[in-house]
This record gives sequence, structure tokens and C-alpha cells, in this order.
Amino acid sequence: MKRISRWLAIVVLVLSPVGVLTAETVASLPAPTGYVNDFAGVLSPATVQSVDALCTQVDRQAHAQIAVVTIKTIDSDQSIEEFATALEDKWKVGAKGTDRGVLMLLVMQPRRGRIEVGYGLEGILNDAKVGDIGRAMAPFARQGDYNHAVPLGVGQIAQIIATDAGVTLTQPMQQQYRQQPQPVAVHLSLWQVVLGGVGILFVLFILVRTGNVGLIFFLLGSLMGGGGGRGGGRDDEGGGGGGFGGFGGGSSGGGGASGDF
Repeated sequence: MKRISRWLAIVVLVLSPVGVLTAETVASLPAPTGYVNDFAGVLSPATVQSVDALCTQVDRQAHAQIAVVTIKTIDSDQSIEEFATALEDKWKVGAKGTDRGVLMLLVMQPRRGRIEVGYGLEGILNDAKVGDIGRAMAPFARQGDYNHAVPLGVGQIAQIIATDAGVTLTQPMQQQYRQQPQPVAVHLSLWQVVLGGVGILFVLFILVRTGNVGLIFFLLGSLMGGGGGRGGGRDDEGGGGGGFGGFGGGSSGGGGASGDF
């Protein structure tokens, strides 16, 4: 009886939702550690580094700030527009007085994005133009390829700002990512999903029968904790790097565009 109870407990653990998402609030987010804050852990360290470097150039040469934020989920009672406005009010992307700031927010659940534009950039980044940038990002984001979507969107925003300011950026990423082929989505049939689940349960059953329960929890822990450096935003890799001194006191009037992906 004890063995059966142990087996049922493990089955429930495996079949229950892993990593239940807790809605993020603006108050719960820590202070930004760079231009890129990957709280959802969907960006590679290389992407964080390259996008952060481009944002640094825009800040130093064009005197405008771009903030990129990814989060897992927001409360269902709050729209992404409200969340973005509240986050801009808290972080104040852009310099005080000039308000030349852009906030790019990506939410994983529901799958929705928002580009919030500060007062000082609304003339060159109007709602229609920002909407076009969001639509260019959407095919990549829809397939979970944020390592293409984010550099593409930030690159286009950066180039518009740089052109208006009369400066040349040494890392125009949107050219590189625009020419990349669309990633191919992998679709699993219902039978493949069922057979995979049966296979996992069979392996678990064998491990229980042989007394290797500790190995089961080790494997589950590895699967849930694996992500290797993709946590971003809360450490050195996630927040980007050298030279970031915080945002400068900018504000936004709610201009920008939102969309699903």
C-alpha cells in the first residue's frame, strides 16, 4: 500500500502543471540592471549582450533610451497598456525634460506585446510606425523565437532614432535579422504526445519498482531548473552590462502600440 501511494504521488507530480505562473506586478519587479531585463528568461545571453550594446549606443550618441522587458504573465484584470504605463512611471525611461524613451514589453501569457513611446519621440515613432515594428516582430515571437523578434524590433527603433539624430550606429541589427529565414515550427501529432507521455510514465514506473525514487526527483529538478543562463534581467547576464547608469527620469503619455503574437 505504501508503494502504491508513493507511485500515485509521483504520477500526480508529473501530470500536474509544472511551474504555475504567478502574475507579475509593477511593484514586484526589481530595479532595472540594464537596458534589457529578461524576467521571463526567453533571451539567450548573446542576445541580451548585443541588444544591450545597441541600446547603449543609442543612449550615448542619440540621447535616447530603449528599455526591453520580458515577463511571464500579468494579472488578468490589468491590460498590457496599463502595465506598460505603470512600469514607465516607475522606471522613467528617457531623460527628464526631453522624455526620449521607449519601453518594449513582452508578456508570455497572454502572448502580447507593447511598445510604449515617450513624449519626446512621438514625432518620429508615431503609433502607426510602432505598430509596423510590432507586426514585423510578431512572426518570430509567435513561434517563441524571441532571439530574433527582440533584436529586430529594437534594431528598427534604434535606426529611426539614430537617423533623426544624425548619428551612425555601428551595430544596426535589424538588417541582420530581417534577412533571416522564418524558423520552422515543429508540430507534434496527438499520437506522438500520447506515446511520449506513456513512455515517460513507463520509465517512472520502472524507477519506482527498482527503488530509484531519488533519481526521479533529480531528473524532475533538472528539467524544471534547466535553462542555462536564460534567466536574464536579475543577474549580470540578464541585465546587460557595462556603462548602464539607470534611466533618466522620462515620462510617457501613453503613445505607442500593442498587439498579440
